[in-house]
Amino acid sequence: MRDLDLVIEGDGIAFARDLATGLAASIREHRRFGTAVLALSDGETIDVASARRESYAHSGALPTIVAGASIEEDLARRDFTVNAMALELTPGRRRIDPFGAVVDLERGMIRELHSRSFLDDPTRAFRAVRYANRLGFRIHPATRRAIAAAVAHRVLADVSGDRLRREIRLILEEPQRGRALVKLAAFGLSQAVSPALAADPRAARRIARAEDLSGSVEGETTWLCYLLAWMWQAGEREVEHVCDRLALVGAQGRSLRRWPEVARRLAAADVAKDVSNDELAAAAAAVPARPRRAMLERAAARRIHLTIRGSDLIAAGIPAGPAVGAALARTLAARQAGLIRDKDELAFALAAAKGQAQ
Repeated sequence: MRDLDLVIEGDGIAFARDLATGLAASIREHRRFGTAVLALSDGETIDVASARRESYAHSGALPTIVAGASIEEDLARRDFTVNAMALELTPGRRRIDPFGAVVDLERGMIRELHSRSFLDDPTRAFRAVRYANRLGFRIHPATRRAIAAAVAHRVLADVSGDRLRREIRLILEEPQRGRALVKLAAFGLSQAVSPALAADPRAARRIARAEDLSGSVEGETTWLCYLLAWMWQAGEREVEHVCDRLALVGAQGRSLRRWPEVARRLAAADVAKDVSNDELAAAAAAVPARPRRAMLERAAARRIHLTIRGSDLIAAGIPAGPAVGAALARTLAARQAGLIRDKDELAFALAAAKGQAQ
């Protein structure tokens, strides 16, 4: 899917409404920021924004918006040079590149626009890591120093849990998460969020292994899988701090809070029915090869369901009663142990009900 952004020197929302009408698109407006998102019938989206200036009351605060800016002023508020370039659509077709974005793209470099960038918006430091990791770019030495200075000033303490969670989630939703983890730790970013997120090579290897194993579990995994792998062997106090710092609530918060207990059970290959795909893949990434195989095999066996019912045995002549339930239980155990296939279930169950199954 393409990422198409339009900036209007003027009223961006009014333009977006006209464009939505012409394209028969639905529109979602964000009046505080002077932006709108158009959803097209083919699933594509177009972001429309009014050119604006921004200021920050303090580090970590959401910006104060001043509308009526020029495109050059709008580009100057961006995070990195590679995101501060535009192509004029009207009246001409000139490329607007006041900060050397083309040169930095050619050099494979992530570079901040100004010295206060990370003090104004500390979450830009996470984006620097994400972009560099995704594109295989380097972070400019001056930008690295600016990130380190921002962390030293403890600016992340003023950033809300929702915003921090979003940045961590976005990083853990992209490939090469283990490599990104090393970069976060090198800047002290993860530790600044919570000491429980201090990263070492073992944590990076667990996350990389979880990427490989995510396809080995039945069903999908989410970004939470990699957070759990990151926090393998964390204690109750540590996971509670991370839940609070990332404002994790609902099912994700419950999953992280119970992780110390679930991790201990999974390490012993105790795969309960309530273990999620995220928990299973995270634990599998943390244990050695042999218990990993046992864990995944047991999980696969737990997901096996019989294709027959008690009514099938009764229809085949077995009297209703305890013998039917016992035969089904023995058949399920045989399926989970790999002793029979689904096509053999009825014959095995009938033999079990008659006391003939081996």
